[in-house]
Amino acid sequence: MARPIFLHRLIFIWFSLRQKCLCGAPCCLCASLKALAIDELTIGLVAIILAEVANNIVEHAYPLNESGTVTLSCSKTEQGLRFEVSDRGKILPGGEIPPKKDHNLDAEINHLPEGGFGWGLIRDMTSMLMYKRDEDRNILRFRVAFATV
Repeated sequence: MARPIFLHRLIFIWFSLRQKCLCGAPCCLCASLKALAIDELTIGLVAIILAEVANNIVEHAYPLNESGTVTLSCSKTEQGLRFEVSDRGKILPGGEIPPKKDHNLDAEINHLPEGGFGWGLIRDMTSMLMYKRDEDRNILRFRVAFATV
């Protein structure tokens, strides 16, 4: 299980990717954010965002049965949280974040799209979203504002 390292207002977590799963990632991160006194609504937003990011890494960056390491850093600012997620998997297609897809949600239930919502959710729920390939590393950076009620 991943264990976070805390440095003032910064969290570093390394996750091992095995059997197409980032086991322990959500629980470890949520506990770490609680320790930084982050509100529950923001933690919920972060959980959704990082679930989508992790799913993309597991499904697309690493071929079947290949293992790897995913590194997550999070820093707390006055306005919210800054994240950096990196892995050594395959480069994103075209070397950039896919655009948000428009889906026809008026279709009959058995004709509704099954996937393709992830990057749209990530784009809608973050700011300053940026991807780059640095030698053999994928680096994704984004910010999440503190939730307001």
